Amino acid sequence: MAKKARAPGHDDQWYRRDTAATVYFASRTRSWSNVYRNGFVLKEDVDPALLQQAVNDVYPAAKYYFEHGAHGFFWDYLERDENTGIVVPEDNYPCRPVDIFDTTKPMMRIIYYKRRIAMECFHGICDGSASILLIKTIVARYLELTGVEIPDKSEFIDLAAPAAPEELEDAYQRHYVPMKGLTRKEASAWQIKAKKIPNYFRAVHGVTPVADIKNLAAERGLTITDFLLAVMLYVMYRNAPKPHKKPIKINVPANLRTVFGTPSRRNFSLFANIGFDPSKKADFSFDDIAEEIKGKLKQGVSTEELQKMVSLNVKTASAPFVRFLPNAVKHLIVKLGFRYSGQKKFSLCMTNIGIVKIPPGMAEHVDRVESLLGGTPFKRLSGDIISDGNMMLITFTGDNKSVAIQRDFFRFLAGRGARVRIECNDWESWGGEG
Repeated sequence: MAKKARAPGHDDQWYRRDTAATVYFASRTRSWSNVYRNGFVLKEDVDPALLQQAVNDVYPAAKYYFEHGAHGFFWDYLERDENTGIVVPEDNYPCRPVDIFDTTKPMMRIIYYKRRIAMECFHGICDGSASILLIKTIVARYLELTGVEIPDKSEFIDLAAPAAPEELEDAYQRHYVPMKGLTRKEASAWQIKAKKIPNYFRAVHGVTPVADIKNLAAERGLTITDFLLAVMLYVMYRNAPKPHKKPIKINVPANLRTVFGTPSRRNFSLFANIGFDPSKKADFSFDDIAEEIKGKLKQGVSTEELQKMVSLNVKTASAPFVRFLPNAVKHLIVKLGFRYSGQKKFSLCMTNIGIVKIPPGMAEHVDRVESLLGGTPFKRLSGDIISDGNMMLITFTGDNKSVAIQRDFFRFLAGRGARVRIECNDWESWGGEG
C-alpha cells in the first residue's frame, strides 16, 4: 500500500469535480451514495493476490480514477489517493455506499467472488463508460499475470503512457455553448410504489442471446434499445394502478463521447426521458406503445438536443449566484433539484451500456460481462443492459421484495421466443410472488 496523497495544491494531486459530479456529491445521503458496478465473470476462479498485483500495475497509468472527496468552502473537490489496496472479497450486498470523504482510500472498490471481478465506483469519479475502461484494463492485466497473451491492447488504458489532458478535462465545460430559452420544465411521471427494506438489495439477472432480442426488435422495425424500452413501458403500464393519471417514462443515459468526439475518462453522459401518456386512451397494446416511442430516443439523444442539455447544465452550475454560495447551501439546493426536478420526472432509470469489446486472447477467458445500478433513495427499481456481442445481460436492482415488473418483463421476452435464463440473489422473493 502506497503513501497517502499530498495536500491539495499540487496540480497532479487534485482537481475540481466535473459538472455532473457536482450533483452526485451533493445528492448523497447518510445511507446512500450513487454507486454502480461493472464487472467480468471469468471461466476460472480468481486469484486475489494476482488481482491486487494487476491493480498495482494499472495504477500508475490510471491515477485519476483513484480519488477521494475533499471539502472546500465553496465547492468539494477530488484529491488523489495513492492507496491501491482496494481489492476485497464480496461479502455484502452489491453497490453499497462508499465513504466519499474517507481520506484513507479512493471512492471505489475492486471486488472478487469465485469467477467474478467487479468494480464498484462512486459516480462522482466517472460514468459507466469510463469505469468499463478501467475494469477491463485491470481484468486484462490480471489475465496476463496468469499467463494469457492478449496481442491487441487498443481497448485498454495504455500502461506505458500518461493520460492526455483532454482525457481528464471537464468535457461539459469544453463543449458548453451559450444558449437562451432553455428550460427544465417537464411533466412528473408515475412512480413505482414498493416498501423499501433497509440493508437489502436484490439483483435479478436475465441472460439471453443478443440474436434473440435483435430478431424480436427487427420484426417491429425497432432498434434493440427501443424494443426493450417499449417492453419495459408496457410492463409498467400493466402494473400501474388505474386510472392512469401521469405519464410513464424511462430515464435513459446517453454516452456523449461519440456525439462530441471526446475521449474524456470522467463523467460525460446525459439523460433522456422516454415514455408515453397512458391517459390518452382507454387501453394501450404493446404495439401501440412501441409506435408511440419509436424514434423518440434517437430524437432525444440527437446532437442538437444533447447540446441544449449540456449548455443548460453548465449554465446552471456556473451561474455566479451558485458558484459563490457556501457549500452547505449549494448542497441543499441540489438535493431539492435532484428530488423534484430530476427524480420525479421519470418512473425508472434503464441504462444500456451496449457492447463491451473484448479482444481475442482475453475473450476466450471471459464468460460474460455484468453491470448493475445502485439506484437512488427515491427509486424502488433500476434496470441495466450490457452485452459482449453474443450474450446480453439485463439486470434489475431494487431495495424491496416486489418482483412483479421484473417477472412480467422476462415473461414477455420468453413468451415471444427469446431464450432467457434467470439468476437472482434472493430466490425466495422471486419464487414467492405471482
